[in-house]
Amino acid sequence: MTIWVDASGWPIPPTVLLGCLVAEVLYFRGWRVLVKEEQAKEAAGSMTSIGLTGSYTGIHRWDSWLWRGIYFLIAILITLVGDSAPVDILSGRLFWVHMVQHLLLLVVMAPLFVAAAPLQPFWLGLPGWARRLLKASTKLKAECVFYQTGHRLGHWLRQPAISYVLLIVGVWVWHWPALYDLALTNEAIHDWCEHLTFFAVSALFWTQVIPSPPLRPRLGYIGQMVCVGLAIAQNVVLAVLLGFAPVALYAPYAHLVTVAGGFSALQDQQLGAGIMWTFGDVPFVIAIFVLFQRWFATQSGDEGIAIQSQSNAER
Repeated sequence: MTIWVDASGWPIPPTVLLGCLVAEVLYFRGWRVLVKEEQAKEAAGSMTSIGLTGSYTGIHRWDSWLWRGIYFLIAILITLVGDSAPVDILSGRLFWVHMVQHLLLLVVMAPLFVAAAPLQPFWLGLPGWARRLLKASTKLKAECVFYQTGHRLGHWLRQPAISYVLLIVGVWVWHWPALYDLALTNEAIHDWCEHLTFFAVSALFWTQVIPSPPLRPRLGYIGQMVCVGLAIAQNVVLAVLLGFAPVALYAPYAHLVTVAGGFSALQDQQLGAGIMWTFGDVPFVIAIFVLFQRWFATQSGDEGIAIQSQSNAER
């Protein structure tokens, strides 16, 4: 067996391929409806700030539905790359490759998925009978205790402090050696527990920073920058702990005297920590820069444009 296919002979697991295909079909069925609505509003002259052309008084718009569709495509592509046989096989041999795989989930795929605002397209992409059935069941469940509890739980989870704490817990717990080793030796736990946790807590966190209609950030620009800054801090602290550890922490890598490339397991761990410390912070730094730019616009005489921009981004 080469690194280009897994044990079943597939370059990408069939479940991942099927999931991505279903997601694409649903998303772009609904996306097409939203783009047409956007074009109709623009043609009627009622669209004042966002359109398919992505412009507002000469300012390029990155939150039009055209761009959201591009974000979704890139997120799907990264999903396929991250779950491909070469990355998956090498991640079991090299800690730094496994770290790259985690970063793709946490700071690349998750924010792109949130920026794609998939909830509306997914809903509109469902067949009409499915939407009617879900609406009817929702009305029936409106008085159900479990439904109300779930609604309150969702509202609680989207509190900024809770989102941030869950990000830390989700990332740090799975880097605890015992659980990390368990995930490396059990494919089901690795894919459906560890990686799913990473994606869920990261996507929840990024909804506090990136407008994803109908969800919107609950904090102002300053609060959002503080959240992102704290996310950078926890990422750096974890990277420092891994990078300056005196021994290799994870058994599946530590038992190797040397690994591919001729360096030790400890050096492999240090390289992974360095990647986490540097490249892992890049999306957060970009987010802070964008947030600062928007906040500064509200303080420098462009309040009208900035407020309108924020309002439209939250729709």
